[in-house]
Amino acid sequence: MKGKVALSGMAFYGYHGYYTEENKLGNHYTVDLIVETELTAMNDELESTINYEKLYNSTKEVMLQPLKLLETLAYRIGKKILKENTEAIKVYVKVIKHQPPIGGICDHAFVELELERE
Repeated sequence: MKGKVALSGMAFYGYHGYYTEENKLGNHYTVDLIVETELTAMNDELESTINYEKLYNSTKEVMLQPLKLLETLAYRIGKKILKENTEAIKVYVKVIKHQPPIGGICDHAFVELELERE
């Protein structure tokens, strides 16, 4: 049977952005993940599912690497999740940048991607 393992509202501080000031000052980010998988064993053991602690650590590793675009962040997170979790079928990634520097008031900007195993 297919199932999903998700993490919502993972909070990070990162130095991502197109502009030099963003790379120096940094910003607050939130990441949501939904990973689709086959849940077949259902034996109440961690090995029978996708470990969400591992998902968090993989996401954190990518978030620590400064990048220019939210799209690149989301893509790299998704690819890393698929690579490190062979049981993952599909991954949905949402990267949110809080108070983006756009010259006006804006609560957040975000990018959503869905990647499937090839």
